[in-house]
Amino acid sequence: MSQEDFNPIRFRHHLHRYPELSLNEYKTASEITDQLLKFGLAPKTNIGGHGIIVEIVGEKSGPTTLFRADFDALPINEKPNHSHGSRHSGCMHACGHDGHTTSLLQLANILAHNPPASGTVILLFQPAEEIGLGAKNMLQDIRMQHIKPDAVFAYHNLPGYPLGEVVIKNDVFACASTGVNITFNGKTSHAAYPEHGISPATAVNRLMDYLDKITLSYQDNFNLITLVHVKIGNEGYGTSPGKAQVMATLRSDDETVLAQIQEELTKYAQVQAELHHLDLHIEWIEPFTATINNRQTTDSVRLAANTLHYSVKEIDHPLRWSEDVGEFLHQWPGTLFCIGSGEAHPQLHNPDYDFPDELIEISSQLFLQLIRQRHGLLY
Repeated sequence: MSQEDFNPIRFRHHLHRYPELSLNEYKTASEITDQLLKFGLAPKTNIGGHGIIVEIVGEKSGPTTLFRADFDALPINEKPNHSHGSRHSGCMHACGHDGHTTSLLQLANILAHNPPASGTVILLFQPAEEIGLGAKNMLQDIRMQHIKPDAVFAYHNLPGYPLGEVVIKNDVFACASTGVNITFNGKTSHAAYPEHGISPATAVNRLMDYLDKITLSYQDNFNLITLVHVKIGNEGYGTSPGKAQVMATLRSDDETVLAQIQEELTKYAQVQAELHHLDLHIEWIEPFTATINNRQTTDSVRLAANTLHYSVKEIDHPLRWSEDVGEFLHQWPGTLFCIGSGEAHPQLHNPDYDFPDELIEISSQLFLQLIRQRHGLLY
């Protein structure tokens, strides 16, 4: 297959039309695999689920560098203003993973015709990023055990910054986070005789107030608790509630602080349950580790961006959202950076979001420059 046969924009639009949710990326993984095979590469598939890796080995010994992209979508109804809108109701690529994956495929296409002069380049296509399981599942797969990269690189598109601007930071780049689902169980009663039941209403009110205050004890860090869902009883005027559910997301730029907040929240919920004679169930959902950038590999990204005359923006504080590439960066040194999607571009997870096609070339060239710096190219 000639290098010109692959049309990255057309491929990205195809992925966008047919998004698949986390852990269900069957066709997406198949499309990626087929494309890698057309390039003449030898991908390994079904790594930790639907994950894919392909290794491209140079003629001489040298370092090993891993580049990662994600490919799952989100449970959001798209409101497109373009012709390649999602054909799957209630599912869309609202975070740009279709673009991240296409960028890495564009790099694969280049390397298939111009491999590294030395060392090994590994391209890793990861499912299930949105629920924080993809990286963990791939790392646990026995076929990943031989992989020991000297450096890992990944990027995420980022609305709110000029198109093509590289956004970067040493150390903590994206926050740790976890979801929590707290359920109080009491006993329903007739609304005319609430004293005959056990209502969770007061416990929920106090818990919601506590969620607003708990982070005040940790002023030295960025911490945020977002209440995302509350339900008490059922709709109707004749029954006093017997069950309540509170769901929230906890975020921090310090994993130790996040663990302390989790412990305090658990104790407070237990106190309220005992005080109001309720049964309590707490479930922690979709935990993400913090994404911590290695300073040496981050300097490599800066050098590559400057060599290509890309604008570079140093940010002072970690990004609030989480990214499970942090699991890889806990194992191996590496860097997650962002590339601006445009200052007025729709935000991530918005129903009118669409990945800017211009970033495919910008990002793949930045990855290629990192390979030049670390491995050289054969031709």
